[in-house]
Amino acid sequence: MSPIRSVAVLGGGIAAPMAALAIARAYGRLGVAVTWYDTGTLPAPHAALAAPPDLVTFHRLLGLSDAALIDRAAGTLSLGQLYAGWAGDGSGFLHAYGDAGTPFAGRPFVQHWTRARHAGLGVPLEEFCLAAVAAKQGRIGQPRDPATRQAVKHGWHLDAAGYAALLREACGGADVRIEPAQNTPPDADLLVGADGGWSAAATGAPPRCDRMILGSAERRDPVPLYGRVVAQDAGWTTLTPLDDRLAVACHYASTQMDDAGARAAMAEAAGGPVDADRPQPVEARRQPGWRGNLVTIAEPDGESATFAAAGLLELQLAIAQLILLWPVDRKAMPEAALYTAELAGTRARIDDFSAQHFHLARRGGAYWDAARAARVSPALAAKRDLFAARGMFAHCDHEAHVEDGWALCMAGHGIVPRSPDPQAMLVDEQQLMVEFQRQLRAIAAEVRAMPTHAQALAQLKDASV
Repeated sequence: MSPIRSVAVLGGGIAAPMAALAIARAYGRLGVAVTWYDTGTLPAPHAALAAPPDLVTFHRLLGLSDAALIDRAAGTLSLGQLYAGWAGDGSGFLHAYGDAGTPFAGRPFVQHWTRARHAGLGVPLEEFCLAAVAAKQGRIGQPRDPATRQAVKHGWHLDAAGYAALLREACGGADVRIEPAQNTPPDADLLVGADGGWSAAATGAPPRCDRMILGSAERRDPVPLYGRVVAQDAGWTTLTPLDDRLAVACHYASTQMDDAGARAAMAEAAGGPVDADRPQPVEARRQPGWRGNLVTIAEPDGESATFAAAGLLELQLAIAQLILLWPVDRKAMPEAALYTAELAGTRARIDDFSAQHFHLARRGGAYWDAARAARVSPALAAKRDLFAARGMFAHCDHEAHVEDGWALCMAGHGIVPRSPDPQAMLVDEQQLMVEFQRQLRAIAAEVRAMPTHAQALAQLKDASV
């Protein structure tokens, strides 16, 4: 066997330094030398990132402290995303990073909720989610009373430029050598490409909108614990609350909305003036994979930067999978085929989670009619059909989201399963109503005891010292 001794990473932005840092920290002690060939590409002005809860653990591998994220990347905590206007009215729902109710009588809570909805219950599913209720009330923390038996998982909202600078600094501390980019691949045992400079990489599906404008609005006080995704006539605008500003990103179809209309949509979504940059095209994202000794990963940009936290979720999983399948022999890398298959499945499942919002949106108009009519994968169709029938989900390989997350989104889009699991019908109706009231009271009590967002950030900074 000839172990890997040298790794070359090409790119800029977020993906390249994150990959270089993770590899150096995981395998540097085994004698692996990592060089990052920096293209000098920086995140676009005003760009922000939504990071799912998976990144919290991954940051420990990278050696990034909570205090550094707060101070250097204007980091704020995230408990999910609120989707507003997707039904075509003023309503919205919150996809929270938590449980959709507490299981009862051996069945998932959504089964009992389905039964109660058909009996006339008007309480949305998210009101039984501790994380959702806490987010809407600006509070965050782990429950003290086990009565709810629900976890509250947080992600991050991050300034992209600050995060990139933080990763670069951490690379220096992990003995990653940083060199200017070169056009031809260097003589290294393993190559990691975060842009297309060393080979042509396949791209995924075309973007849902071909144009975007990034901007910033005045900081919110208090800073919300969730991002907002506001549907508009020909696309959507995401609002990502940071510690120093509100990041605003408008994605729109240029054949149905002009640049002036997009800027107006940004101001309307933000509720005030937006310092907007010039419009820019949105390209299809690169498909991650592994061929020969070249591993391809994708930058978390465009739609994926903030929508459903898709970009950082995929990037983290791509790097983690590379570390898991680290080649044992630089002269023969049979791990490549498995890695490529795993990442193709991961991209498909992450895309499905984002696609459900467009497929299930009830907003009218040409853009949304086309979005609903767009073909969805068989896996997404199976999830939709089984949930609509009985509140269950078909489990697929390479799942990147938990079932409760799917349930909160599909219920939020207005799907009430036609029937609960027959086992749920065995529970006494009065007993079930008592349990519903108990859960709502327990959630309210837990939320009241939680610290505010500002208090939680201060606690994280203190704990990092």
